[in-house]
Amino acid sequence: MRKTKSKVHIFFLFLLLTAFWSCNSGEKGEKREAAVEPGQIVLFFEDSVTNQFFRQRKAVFKYMDDNMLPVEISFNSEALSKDLIINNKRGSIDLVYRDNSQVEFTYYLQNGDSILIQEKDKKPWFESVKKESSSYTYNLELLRNTELYGKSHSKAQDFYFLWNETKAFPFELDMNEDLKRNKDEAIQGFQKELSWIDSLANTGSISEEVKAFYTSKNRMAQKKLEAYPTDSMVFDSQLAVNSFLNEIEPQLDTTVFLDEFSELIIANQTQVQSRDLIDSLLAGSELNQREKSLLFHYLQKEIPFLSFKVADEVLVRYSDKLANPAQLVLLNSSNKALQGIEPDIELMGLQKSSITFEEILSQKKGMFLYVDLWAAWCIPCIKAFPASLALNEEYKSKGVEVMFLSVDDNYKFWEEVAIKYDIAIPNQSFVAMNKDESEYLKALNVALIPRYLIFDPEGKLIHPNAPRPESEEIKALFDSLIDQ
Repeated sequence: MRKTKSKVHIFFLFLLLTAFWSCNSGEKGEKREAAVEPGQIVLFFEDSVTNQFFRQRKAVFKYMDDNMLPVEISFNSEALSKDLIINNKRGSIDLVYRDNSQVEFTYYLQNGDSILIQEKDKKPWFESVKKESSSYTYNLELLRNTELYGKSHSKAQDFYFLWNETKAFPFELDMNEDLKRNKDEAIQGFQKELSWIDSLANTGSISEEVKAFYTSKNRMAQKKLEAYPTDSMVFDSQLAVNSFLNEIEPQLDTTVFLDEFSELIIANQTQVQSRDLIDSLLAGSELNQREKSLLFHYLQKEIPFLSFKVADEVLVRYSDKLANPAQLVLLNSSNKALQGIEPDIELMGLQKSSITFEEILSQKKGMFLYVDLWAAWCIPCIKAFPASLALNEEYKSKGVEVMFLSVDDNYKFWEEVAIKYDIAIPNQSFVAMNKDESEYLKALNVALIPRYLIFDPEGKLIHPNAPRPESEEIKALFDSLIDQ
């Protein structure tokens, strides 16, 4: 009887172990092959431990989809708890990896690739499970840094880190000599990298297609570097524009590199410079992919600071100049979202009087409402109070009233600050009580303050980012609204 029980126990133990290994298929050490359909690239983690490592690093992948829109996938998202399938009609993509250690690598992937993501020496390591290839095919930039520089970053990345730190803290130290030396080393590094890539192709470690991509990226990265001066610390957007439009290689037209380069150019231009650039491009023949990228990022920067009416007019004007309709939808999405959400803000005024934002809009019907969004910790907000008060004084009799809406967490602190700076005006000064729950405030992204909104006499939001109170533009806007 005891022998029978022992045999039964062993049998059940065998079943449990079998079930365990079946449930954990795909764990470390196994190379499973994910199904890849035509026009797809598939990536998957070696195991849950690898996934968790990159989650801790707050890592992200970025690539351009077929609509020429950037797609960012966080390692914290559910999308990366299973196979990541990238549909792609272009034949290849550049996939950029970044994490909080400031590591950055670009991976050149082709349709049909099935990639196992591993963690090796605290870095991402890509390995094909579908075809035989050298380590350089999918890990070229990581191996470049290791073999040429003996560290995690390239010489160019070292320069950008120092340049950004110096620009952020310009009065700490005189870093001109260090910057110049680092820039020279970065230029020398680019030349060394080209020779290294050539040698890899000559020995058959990478294909001619892989060589062509990284060579093109290297050459344009050198042109981008030229726009970073080491003395004035002001990005030379005009030099960058010339390189971007005239020297960028066609192989990069649909890449993250091109998209981020064009975004960088527009971000470092004034509004006037960007408008002049776009006007000059439109004056020529049909826009190419590079020019369309500049137009898209110009509109991304411009649209949020226009009234809904003007934004609609601008998008109609440029709609047929964009790369595709999906870009137009994205540009219009935030405005449409705001227009479709009820202002579900619960307010508290002086003496702890409660009211909703919708009730305020109803009370103020017949007047334009200029809402000053602020918080007690926001110094620029407080500095703008005198200008907002002056606007209220000048325009209240003309049909425009200023309302001060705080997003502070502490009522008592809000009340003290409101009284101190003379904005404790009955029925015009409030604090939001449901900041974390309000869908409207979430859509507005009130972390970005000071922020100014305009509601029309019917209580509808017509401008999500109105000009600041001290500007001449706000008075011109008020005058035009009143005269309608």
